[in-house]
Amino acid sequence: MTSDQVLHDETDRSDEFAQTQRSRRNVTKYLVRYGALSAIVLTFAVFSVLSPDAFFTTLTMKSILRDCVPLLVVALGITCVLVQNQFDLSVGGLTSLCATIVIVLLSTSYVGMPYQLAIVATLVIGALLGLANGLLVAYAGMNAFIITIASGTIFTGFGLFIVDSQSVYTGIDPGYVEIANGTLFGLSNQVYIGAAVLIIVNVLLRGTYVGRYMYAVGGNPEAARLTGLRVRALQASGFAAVGLGAAIGAILLTSLAGAGNPNTGAGLFLPAYAAAFLGSSIYRIGLFTPIGTALGAVYLQIVGTGLTILNLSGDLVIIIQGSILAGAVAISRLVQLERR
Repeated sequence: MTSDQVLHDETDRSDEFAQTQRSRRNVTKYLVRYGALSAIVLTFAVFSVLSPDAFFTTLTMKSILRDCVPLLVVALGITCVLVQNQFDLSVGGLTSLCATIVIVLLSTSYVGMPYQLAIVATLVIGALLGLANGLLVAYAGMNAFIITIASGTIFTGFGLFIVDSQSVYTGIDPGYVEIANGTLFGLSNQVYIGAAVLIIVNVLLRGTYVGRYMYAVGGNPEAARLTGLRVRALQASGFAAVGLGAAIGAILLTSLAGAGNPNTGAGLFLPAYAAAFLGSSIYRIGLFTPIGTALGAVYLQIVGTGLTILNLSGDLVIIIQGSILAGAVAISRLVQLERR
């Protein structure tokens, strides 16, 4: 083989390698920009084909929007800590406790205060309990994973203790039930509440200095501190937002059910994080945004509703939710490695 032939072969291999690298980059760009949105559209299309008479209907679409709101609100609260590269694993227990508190306060079988006051009190309590987690993490230097796992267990225990592990469904004001079950212009009140919370959180995180500072803390807390940002106060406020989101979610769930159960939030933890991480694969991998979280919550509700219509096991829904969370994290990691 002549030197010209060797040089030609080397050039061909180099071109093939460059083409392979370009193809991989193109796949990565597609995953970053369109992967999650494509999954939502594809899943919707599959369920529409499999069950067009039951799934692809106006009633089902309205139900999906209504039923995803409690999950959406809780996930938006979690987003406020995720943007700061923190985690709050107490959200399930805190939601359960808030569900118990609001029903106990308004039920005439217990405290019997006006439901409006019970709602305000629950929102304040939820925010304060979330803030307590934040203070322990930001100011006391405790590990967020450990302390929020512990506090979540405590919250769950308190909820069970208050009502002796029993559901409360008596003495509930019909006005409270109407909050989630009422409709306006053909849509559930929950849809409007969810939209309002989404707008507020999106404006806070994406349109204010506070939100930009939170993202800065998540990017590099030490650099943020050196620029004069109150890093610990911002971190604590993120945990307070988790508590507030858990309280709103608890109010919506108990209003919709017309009853309170001390295990109300047990099933929200995994879906809420799955929604947030799935949403982080929209726009730009690893960037948590309120709009992305909202799309993630809608997607999970589409999956849950579709599987229910197909009469598949509820356990399968949990498996798929976990798989979605694992997949979103795996894609994020894959893209990070590709960028190195």
